Amino acid sequence: MKIIKKNLLKIMILLVFAFIIISFVGVEKKNTVQTMVSSVNDKSKLLDHGVIEEIPKGKIIFREDFEASSVDKIITHWDDTKNAKDMSLNNDTPIKSKGKQSLKMTYKPEVNTGGHLFKSFPVGYDSLYARFYVKFLTQESKVHHLIKLGGYNPPTTYPQGRAGIRPNGEDWVISGIEPLDNTWGFYTYWMHMLGKPPNKYWGNTFRPSPLKEIPINKWICVEFMLKMNDPVNEYNGEQAFWINGKKILHLGKGFPLLEGGGNRFENSKGNPFEGFQWRKDKELKLNFFWLNYYMTKGVEGEIDEILFDDIIISTSYIGML
Repeated sequence: MKIIKKNLLKIMILLVFAFIIISFVGVEKKNTVQTMVSSVNDKSKLLDHGVIEEIPKGKIIFREDFEASSVDKIITHWDDTKNAKDMSLNNDTPIKSKGKQSLKMTYKPEVNTGGHLFKSFPVGYDSLYARFYVKFLTQESKVHHLIKLGGYNPPTTYPQGRAGIRPNGEDWVISGIEPLDNTWGFYTYWMHMLGKPPNKYWGNTFRPSPLKEIPINKWICVEFMLKMNDPVNEYNGEQAFWINGKKILHLGKGFPLLEGGGNRFENSKGNPFEGFQWRKDKELKLNFFWLNYYMTKGVEGEIDEILFDDIIISTSYIGML
């Protein structure tokens, strides 16, 4: 009888432990599901700067809403800055933004060349999407360069000056969404870009049809993506950009039809695009975002200003607020 009671006691203890374990797993599973269905655009669900958050089709790896109390605090979210003294917080924000301020960069000819914020992602990714809001307050001078995604091998916490040099497929790659004659387009460096050796390889440009003009003094939602080629001997890399939620240009193997050489335009009578072989070494990955407002040819006294807000970097499409 004592043996039976002892065995029954053991069974009861095991059942209690089993119940506890099942309950714990159920709670964890529920929490995981709730995290995965959270929207990319719901700011209340986003985690702190630089912390990865799971989303249905990918991960948010960085965000910046410029809601910190000062520029000095904001730059602690980034790895490298230029001309922070001429950056300021502004109470002008996109219509659906949940924030109360944006970041203003100011270009003063003969004094500075605009400014930048640079963020490194040392892990590296095979595809990245960058979404930001921008408002050009003035247009006294031509914008030299704007926002970029890219990769350095090995990664660095600062932008490298490699203008005029063609990447070799192992060392670096970069592409920017930029104002090209006041219309949106890509400015791109990769291993098969066109140019003149040895060091006259300036970014090749890609423009849509019809051209997408850039308005002044109006908030614009810009999103662009880069996708690395895989396997590394293929030309199946891609890039695309969206303006205010509408896809404007998508480049990949066999599409779209383009005309031109180092400066290409979408054209229904052109040739199918060959695609991007961004790399020939799988160690080269996308590992930085460069919020760049680079200005060089202004006239002294003619000041230019630009606003940025609601930046998200993700491994999947983000969309508008």
